[in-house]
Amino acid sequence: MNRNAATWIVGAILVLGLAPVSFMFGMTLLPSRVTVQGAGTLVPWLFTWGMIWMSALVAVMLAGSLIVTGVSQVRRSR
Repeated sequence: MNRNAATWIVGAILVLGLAPVSFMFGMTLLPSRVTVQGAGTLVPWLFTWGMIWMSALVAVMLAGSLIVTGVSQVRRSR
């Protein structure tokens, strides 16, 4: 692809925004742990939080990869 470094870094910033958004959705949409323990559905709740944390981790890793790609294009063009 023929993209400049700014495009890769802007994409990284946008992808990095997915991490707090996924965590915010989890805080907003999931019930509290006390409520879940009372209902007896702790394991699905834990799996859901695991998926939320994994999506945040993947967003950070993808943003890092995009930044490395953008910086390497700057170095290559010099």
